[in-house]
Amino acid sequence: MPTPEEVSDKFIKVVLARSGGGILGLARNFRIIDSDRSGTLSFPEFKVAMTKFRVGLNPEELKILFDHYDGDNSGTLEFNEFLKGLRSRLSEQRRALTEQAFVAMDTDGSGEIDFEDLKDKYDTSHHPKVKSGEMTKKQAIDEFIKMFEGDKGNMDSTVTKAEWMDYHAGLSANIDEDDAFGIMMANNWGIAYVPQKVVDDILKNIKTKCEQKGGKNPKKVAQDTFKFFDSDGTGTIDYEEFKKAMANFGANFGEKEMTTLFGMFDHDNSGAIEYKEMVAMIFEGRR
Repeated sequence: MPTPEEVSDKFIKVVLARSGGGILGLARNFRIIDSDRSGTLSFPEFKVAMTKFRVGLNPEELKILFDHYDGDNSGTLEFNEFLKGLRSRLSEQRRALTEQAFVAMDTDGSGEIDFEDLKDKYDTSHHPKVKSGEMTKKQAIDEFIKMFEGDKGNMDSTVTKAEWMDYHAGLSANIDEDDAFGIMMANNWGIAYVPQKVVDDILKNIKTKCEQKGGKNPKKVAQDTFKFFDSDGTGTIDYEEFKKAMANFGANFGEKEMTTLFGMFDHDNSGAIEYKEMVAMIFEGRR
């Protein structure tokens, strides 16, 4: 019997491979099947929706998938619950942006966002209850923070990194395009955003330059370039080494943009990138 993770991975690949529809198309399909407008699907309704979506799962896999996303074991599947599950693993780009935003808001570096972090960043002067005197600035900020804690938060007027990531996974579930998510994050939190096309162009440019210099073995040129900046010979490059390598390839960004770009390649958040993997991404399109 396949594991829930295996079935979920199979399903996500099918959904993300669909052109034009994606997750929002799946959500529309669910709403059509939801005849009683309850915002939930029973398992029989879920099976109908999956059949219409031509997801390619057998009956056993469909039951495993349903149970996997029925987080509260209610026997019904809430749309939001399901969509959040689909994107609970943020793409590398979205994860990097979300983590960068958290660092930007966590001004004291405590690993949590609280009143002290937001008191000079969140303007409460136009909040209706602050204007009327019903709330203090601190109460308004605490109310704002609780929005990020969600159902799984402990409602302690602080936001942990896990709570922050969960909240944005929920937002991400309703945004198909990475660029739309990036623009939203940049506008909301004042961070930089590197559009996917720019990232793709950077990788294409590096590949082209290596092909021009490397003849029949351009991958070796790329690897040797990264190796040159690997000052300690670990097979990885840290952020400062990454910046130098990118400059060598003609990719010059500001600090915020470079931080985002580095985070997209630092898959395990170790603070270092294995440049063999990066070379594979450049030449084989592996992400």
